[in-house]
Parts: sequence; C-alpha cells; structure tokens
Amino acid sequence: MSLLLTTALLGLALAVAGCSATGTNEENAGGDDGGGGDDGGGGGTGLSAPAAPSGLEATPQEGAAQLSWEASEGADTYRVYRSTSSEVDTSSSPLDTGIDQSSYTDGTAESGTEYVYAVSAVASDGGESAESGASGEAEAIPFAAPSGLAGTSRDSEVALSWEGAAGADTHNVYRDTSSTSGAEGEPLATGIAETSYADTTAQNGTKYYYRVTSVNPNGAESDASSEIAKTPFSDPPDRP
Repeated sequence: MSLLLTTALLGLALAVAGCSATGTNEENAGGDDGGGGDDGGGGGTGLSAPAAPSGLEATPQEGAAQLSWEASEGADTYRVYRSTSSEVDTSSSPLDTGIDQSSYTDGTAESGTEYVYAVSAVASDGGESAESGASGEAEAIPFAAPSGLAGTSRDSEVALSWEGAAGADTHNVYRDTSSTSGAEGEPLATGIAETSYADTTAQNGTKYYYRVTSVNPNGAESDASSEIAKTPFSDPPDRP
C-alpha cells in the first residue's frame, strides 16, 4: 500500500506541474502578442524636420544670381524657391531641389528682373523626407554688360556712347593705351548714370582703348563691354 500511495502521489504532482507549465506558456505567448502590438503602434513616427536655413544672401551677377546661406543641422539637401513678387510661396514647386551644399547659382535669372528667393532644408532617410520651414527672403536683380560701344575722336577728346543693359544703375568707363581682355586697373570714370561719356583728358595723337561696365543698384559690376580704339587729333592749322 505504501508503494501504491507513493506512486499515486507522484503522478498527481506531475499532472499539476504540467498544467502549470502550459498555463505559463500561454500567458507568455499572449504577452508577446500584446508587446508586438504596442511596438507596431509606436512605429512610423517619421523624421524630424531640420531647422530652417538662416543668413540667406542673394548677390546679383551678370545674367545670374548667386545664393548663399548658413547650413542647417540635420539637413541632407536644400530646396530653392524663387518668385518675381514680393513674397515666396514655398507651397509651390521649387526652382531646384537636391542641393547638397549651402550655396546655389540661379543661371536662369533674366537681367533686369527682380527676383525674391527663399531656401528650405530637407532631411531624408530610406525614401522618407521632412522639410523645414522657409528661410528669410533675399532679393537680387541680375544685370548684363553694356553693348554697342562707339566713339568719336575730336580735338583732345573722345566722345563715347553705348546701349545700357537691363538692371544697370550706373556705368564705369575704362581706358588704356594698349588692348585689354576686360576691365583692368582703375576705371577712368565711375557712377555714370547716362549712356554716354566724354573723355576730355585724352591727349592728341595717343591711341586709347575703351571698355564700359554696368553697375547694379547693389554696387556689383558686370563684365566689360567689347573694346574700341580711338585716337584724338588736333584741328589742322588755318592756312594763310
């Protein structure tokens, strides 16, 4: 009897242990499922947008505008927006995207047209992207070199005239006694608002080479116009 009782008690203990283990496994399985659901709900939060770029500057050039700004922390690329009105609408299509440096040259700008620019920063990862707000705005008016430079030689004088370029505010005149490839050295005259100039310091018998540049309202200077050569002369003496 003692042996039979011992065997029965051992069997009962094993059965209870088995039920307890099964219940534990089911509870653990249920806990894992619940944990997976919580993890799924917490995913897909997206990227954080970087700070908007600061310090945007627009420098007009001949037929272009050069932009520069301070890099934004967390930015991978930048987008440039452009407008011809007083404000830039960054909800519209950007002028250019995927810019991986903190500068940009707008080579599509037309001389004489006033442009307003803004820049945004973009963070990207695995096809997902987040765009910052817009930077402050900056304006630029591209310009071109004068054209049609012509001159008339006179007694101790050379009279110059040219066609002004769109976006120009004033002009500079350059003079040399040898042919040059551009506007070299100090200009002969600056701040000329008209499209003509009389060089009254020219000496008779000396051949001079002239070029003219445009200067926009911000003080930026264009490339030089084509070159012309003129030699002032004195009137022949009266015959007796």
